[in-house]
Amino acid sequence: MSDPTKPTNECAVLFADLVGSTQLYQRVGDTSAFELVDRCIRTMRIAVETKHGRVVKHTGDGLMAVFRDADSAADATLAIHQTVKELPSGPDQKLAVRIGFHFGGVVASGTDVFGETVNFAARLAELASPGKAITSAETARRLGPEWRSVIHTLPPRVIRGLSKPADLCEVMCEAVGELTVVQNDHFLLETEPELRLYMDSKSVVLNSTRPSARIGRDPLADLVVGDTQSSRRHAEIELRGDKFVLIDRSSNGTFVQIEGEREFLLSREEVVLRGRGQFALGRSCANSPQIVNFVCI
Repeated sequence: MSDPTKPTNECAVLFADLVGSTQLYQRVGDTSAFELVDRCIRTMRIAVETKHGRVVKHTGDGLMAVFRDADSAADATLAIHQTVKELPSGPDQKLAVRIGFHFGGVVASGTDVFGETVNFAARLAELASPGKAITSAETARRLGPEWRSVIHTLPPRVIRGLSKPADLCEVMCEAVGELTVVQNDHFLLETEPELRLYMDSKSVVLNSTRPSARIGRDPLADLVVGDTQSSRRHAEIELRGDKFVLIDRSSNGTFVQIEGEREFLLSREEVVLRGRGQFALGRSCANSPQIVNFVCI
């Protein structure tokens, strides 16, 4: 009789966990909370299966899934966040998902899978913030080039069970809806990407001919900001593929407000600029004497 536990081919293992379900039951009651949580879980399962994954099992208020490659796991990550975000809910019924995924060898036993890859992916999900996703740098390197603009390198982190800090990356899920995930080798841009920056009476246009700009107190910067809260080399914007990425290199951070969304602080991090909005160096846009407005064409 053959051993039911045997090595399998490598695969990507993904864990997706709902955040805030316990508090939800306390706020809106068992019936309403159960209906919303159940709808989220079913939505997550559909997203996994749509991206050619297999749900291995449910894990409390979440699930574990496997995919044949890293790209499919990343596809499912964005699909899960997008579909959960679009679920109808009241002001006190919002749920978010945190996701971790890792590619590596697993051991199969029946329909379940085990091994260090599984354990590592679960720990990555524990590290992720609500609405975010974390993967290993090793897995990120397996992703196709279309993912580069939404992958942000994180500082090495100590992971329980590992002898040395792990190199990790965050999938910037706030860019959902703007990333075109390529399903084949043919990717043609209908129009050349362009970013227009406006500050005071000056404007800068970035495109493939002029793919980057520097912003800060440095007199040689493309946009010179005189506010003492800004650093000399405060931030940069660069074109990556068809996306413009804002990179903060400052001490006080860059405050970014994308139209229709809340302002957030970018601190030694990167974000994909999309649509239109504004950002300020070193202080909130509401309090800054100099604001940079942007429009993505």
